Amino acid sequence: MAQEEEPLFTIDGAGHVLSWSPAAGRLLGDAAGSGIALRATAGGDASPWEIRPALVDPRAPRSALERALLDALLSESQLGLVVLDRRLRVVRISAAAREMAGASSPALVGLRLDEAFPLQDPRRELAAAHRLLRTGEPVLSRLVTTLPADRVRRGHFSVSAFRLHGEDGEVLGLAMTLLDVTRRERDRARELTIARVHERVGRSLRLVATCEALADALCHDFADLVVVALTEEAAGGDFAPAEPFDAARLPLRPLAVRAPAGVPPGIRAGDRVTLGDEPVLVRALHSRRPVLVRRDASGGGLSADPVRERALRAAGAHSMIVASLAVRGRLLGMLVLVRRGDADPYSHADVRTTETVALHATLCLDNARRAAHDRALASTVQRRFLDKVPNAQLGVDAAFVALSPLPQSGSWFDVLPLSGARCALVLGEIPRDSTDALVLKGQLRTALRALADLELQPDELLARLSDTVTHLAEELPGGGAPRTARCTYALYDPVARTVRVACAGHPPPLVIGPDTTVTHLDEASGPALGADDPAPFAMATRELADGSTLVLPSGDLGASLRPESLAGLLASDATAQDLADSLFTRLAPHSDSTGTALLARTYGLGGDRTACWELPAREESAAEARRLARGWLAAHPDAIGADDLDSADLLVSELVTNAVRYGTPPLTLRLILNRSLTVEVGDSCATSPSLRHARVTDEGGRGLFIVSQLTDKWGTRRVGGGKAIWAEQPLDGGVRGAG
Repeated sequence: MAQEEEPLFTIDGAGHVLSWSPAAGRLLGDAAGSGIALRATAGGDASPWEIRPALVDPRAPRSALERALLDALLSESQLGLVVLDRRLRVVRISAAAREMAGASSPALVGLRLDEAFPLQDPRRELAAAHRLLRTGEPVLSRLVTTLPADRVRRGHFSVSAFRLHGEDGEVLGLAMTLLDVTRRERDRARELTIARVHERVGRSLRLVATCEALADALCHDFADLVVVALTEEAAGGDFAPAEPFDAARLPLRPLAVRAPAGVPPGIRAGDRVTLGDEPVLVRALHSRRPVLVRRDASGGGLSADPVRERALRAAGAHSMIVASLAVRGRLLGMLVLVRRGDADPYSHADVRTTETVALHATLCLDNARRAAHDRALASTVQRRFLDKVPNAQLGVDAAFVALSPLPQSGSWFDVLPLSGARCALVLGEIPRDSTDALVLKGQLRTALRALADLELQPDELLARLSDTVTHLAEELPGGGAPRTARCTYALYDPVARTVRVACAGHPPPLVIGPDTTVTHLDEASGPALGADDPAPFAMATRELADGSTLVLPSGDLGASLRPESLAGLLASDATAQDLADSLFTRLAPHSDSTGTALLARTYGLGGDRTACWELPAREESAAEARRLARGWLAAHPDAIGADDLDSADLLVSELVTNAVRYGTPPLTLRLILNRSLTVEVGDSCATSPSLRHARVTDEGGRGLFIVSQLTDKWGTRRVGGGKAIWAEQPLDGGVRGAG
């Protein structure tokens, strides 16, 4: 058992108790903290000391001990002490407080609180002081930030304050104690930055999203300007450059740039920067540690590029940290942090924080790069199993793009040749990947080809196809059959240079002009095939300049095809397949770019490849039509031979004769030369002819039979309020030089 401590007192020569031990304080009880003095008296030689309370006269002059204590607090204590009057003007200030304020005592006495101390938020602090004067409620450990006039560093102080009263209770002013906690607050801010980066960065496996999360986490309070740039290879999901690095030729592409509002950063996301253009980037790369750069008194620059240096100077940038983002000997990119204005300049402690942040960010970016690489591989494998694009039609160069992670077995596309050198562009998709979906896909493609041969307009064709989807889904066995489908149908006419398009459940198509302007055909949107939505299908019509690109997208690919994503891809001599390959390479690594798209570069049919005449409705028109047709075809000896010319004469004669006998004027004859010869005869009667098999004794009725024998295809399509009967005559070897 521990021995109990004996009560001890310190007594001066006059018998006043100056201090006592904790054990003595327990004996005194409440008297020890009651604010009264204690007087010790002796009852005699044999009597013990007797401790009696004795009131201290407040009017008595201060003792030397009190004066010594006050002088020590004002001159030697590390705790700042400030005494303010009721108008919040400085009355007394300690040496430590003077040092915190950065001024001498005579210069501060008599000044108001916000004049004596360069407060970051003077209005807020004055309001708190007035509230203390009014209520008397003490302020404990309030964090106050100061900003010295030299703008070199901020100060953080823990302030406690209480109200001072006179003898009659009158409020005399305030007393404040100041404790410098600048280092503690800076360390705390750095720890919060590291924690914020660990919390936000790495939650996504998308490269752009990871770079943006890193920039957002750092620009909170650690940097005013943040640039996260990756190498070209890493940005595309490919393997990053390995050591040794050729810094002079190493390109970087900023994926995330954060700057204050109204402050131009001097660099934009997507710009191309060469590492060798910035010596500080090369230093950070070779040192393998973050590099700190400060603008010195001589005005030395932060960037070697004149344009970027002017932007940094205009923004008031004074210090910068550059760190390389490298893992396992491969460079993913660079991180650039800049502080400006009245922000504290970067210190070596901030460099250590940046090193920790860069390590975590590099691992997260490498994971995102690996995921992007895997997505690109998956999309590449899937492309090998897609349908092959059919032979290009005259006036259309088509290609297909498919990006993961969509199940591609339910997607299809077609380029269908139609009469009059026209073609139909089809992009379809079954939402579900299953055996029933494959069956429905095959049935829909067959139905769509049959409907296309009926020469229907896109909106009418989709309406009929929607009814077909409903019937087919009901007939499929089991309950797992898809109930809806999505389809986009476009009809391109190279003679009129127009496209008509309608969508069923797909994003609206895009038209990319020769000058790379992007136009969305929003009016073509409609409900999915087989859906319960009663809205009618809509159709958009546009004239297309030569070299335009029509894009029929599905999934999220339409939103990814922005002008910036197409920059540099649409060269005048690029084919549709070149564009498809370039888009695939650029978009495949990004998980937000999913879906499929059919791309078609369009070109009009030259005026020397088509001719049109109006004919009178009389028997002699057949002979006139033969003369006109032979004369025009004779001007194209490279396109049609003598045997083909005789067959063309017979076709023109039979079709014009049929229109004169059974049609309604006015009559028109149109010839189109592409890979075959198309003969079209139009009239104003909407009644379609039918093929007859005449008897041996019949004098007529063999015209369409002769047409069917001379041609590969023939048919009728509606034109305005009438019709056009067309026939396609194959040519030996096709048209030389056409297309």
